[in-house]
Amino acid sequence: MTKMMVQNLSSLTTVESLNSLFSEFGAVRSVDLATDVMTGQCRGFGFVDLDEQQTGAALFKLNGRRLGDRILQVTYEQKRNYQLIPTRPNKGYP
Repeated sequence: MTKMMVQNLSSLTTVESLNSLFSEFGAVRSVDLATDVMTGQCRGFGFVDLDEQQTGAALFKLNGRRLGDRILQVTYEQKRNYQLIPTRPNKGYP
């Protein structure tokens, strides 16, 4: 199971439109679309989860493909390593 990040999406993009776009390469396990809290519209990126066998073909064929008036950027999801920054101990000050 490999997630791909899809960037440069239109604000009118829906989960259903991404699902139908990627379903031509195999069974889509999940589609997560970043949406604005107030409007509910797409914020321009999302994540699609496919089996590893289909991921390479989908990445190759859909990166640079036009969806509506935008050209898609499809890449593998990059895991971010967050480090906790130690805080100074409280020396009795509020």
